[in-house]
Amino acid sequence: MRKLFRYIIRTLLVLLICVFSYFVYIVVWVHNFNDGQRKSVENVAPDFCQTSQIIRDTNGYFGVIATINGRYMDTLLLDTQASTSLAKHESLEKYKAEYWRRKPMPTFNMYRQVYFSKLYKVREIAIGNCNLDGVVFTSVPKDNGMYNSLYRTVLGRTVIEYLGWKFDMDHGKMTMFALDGEELLQREAEGFIRVRDGVNNLHLYSEQTDTLELMLDLGSNYDIVIDKSVYEKLRMRLTPRLYANYRREGLTDTVAEFRGVTMVCGGVVIPDCTLSYIPSIDRNVAGNIFAGKINFILAGDDLYVKQRAGMPQQTVCDGLSPLGLRIGVRGDKVCVTALEVDGPAAKSGLRLGDKIAAVDNGMADAGIMSVSSGKLERHIQQADSLIVEIERDGTRQIFYINNSQKLATTAGR
Repeated sequence: MRKLFRYIIRTLLVLLICVFSYFVYIVVWVHNFNDGQRKSVENVAPDFCQTSQIIRDTNGYFGVIATINGRYMDTLLLDTQASTSLAKHESLEKYKAEYWRRKPMPTFNMYRQVYFSKLYKVREIAIGNCNLDGVVFTSVPKDNGMYNSLYRTVLGRTVIEYLGWKFDMDHGKMTMFALDGEELLQREAEGFIRVRDGVNNLHLYSEQTDTLELMLDLGSNYDIVIDKSVYEKLRMRLTPRLYANYRREGLTDTVAEFRGVTMVCGGVVIPDCTLSYIPSIDRNVAGNIFAGKINFILAGDDLYVKQRAGMPQQTVCDGLSPLGLRIGVRGDKVCVTALEVDGPAAKSGLRLGDKIAAVDNGMADAGIMSVSSGKLERHIQQADSLIVEIERDGTRQIFYINNSQKLATTAGR
């Protein structure tokens, strides 16, 4: 028995040493990787500063026009929480990116799939007069659940955090500048309020929620996402709009959506915010729609905010459409991914997971790219009625959806 006991102890000790060694290796690898990405901006001059028009797509994502390896022009979307930059494999082939290595640790995507991702390096990315050298991208293959939602290449935080990014939403201007010295930052941030570590730890306040701690995620296509504890506080004061969210076959969430909440950030007032409790996310996140409601500067981990001169009508909407449905991509299928409880779409007979064949008799593009890029969602958000043709159990059916409440209001005028 003593020999067996000693054998077990030795085996456990060896396993413990192996696990510890692997953990140390991962820590060193991540440090070296981040240091290597920091060097991608080494050739940016200390006085570098350039201004261009803000690029913002239908989903609300912020982006930049870049020339990659001197030959391929593309729009790259900004993601302040993506641990690496991301691109589809075929995009990396177009860029002539070179295979670098595999990640030594697993990556978990939003669909809980596990990958040891392949990494590719791009020789040069030119954004106007700014040249980034040796940016590394994670390759997203077709069998990755993120593939269809990644409709454009993403520039991640490992590059973003080493430059200054000013978004003047009042004038539609974006300024990129070097962070090496304090003079440029002080000049660009004049009139702004500094929020230390605001990218990762942003404090917002409202009368209904008290103080919230959130991360700012420009890669999140929401206004504000809240966790369960905040949801419990809110539902005691406000009545949410409820809808079922289709994650995959046999798995749905019930999402609670609170509209019209006024938030305050460092003295900056942001009215008409939509706060959504999504059980599968269950954390506090301020997304790209929230960011579009303020003037802001990204400077490393710090965030600078400024009140907008006016709050024009939002061109990017959060929350479920008045018709009570959302159409999205699950795997390689375009289908109904959200239905409001007792909403117009649900009452028409639509079901979660119904495969979409056509919308408005083909007048609205219902292809994967149109859905992923937000073009179809904009059409649905603006529609008073909708004709949806679906495939269910091998047969095609047509459903007519009307926003009866809005139609009744219009008729009464």
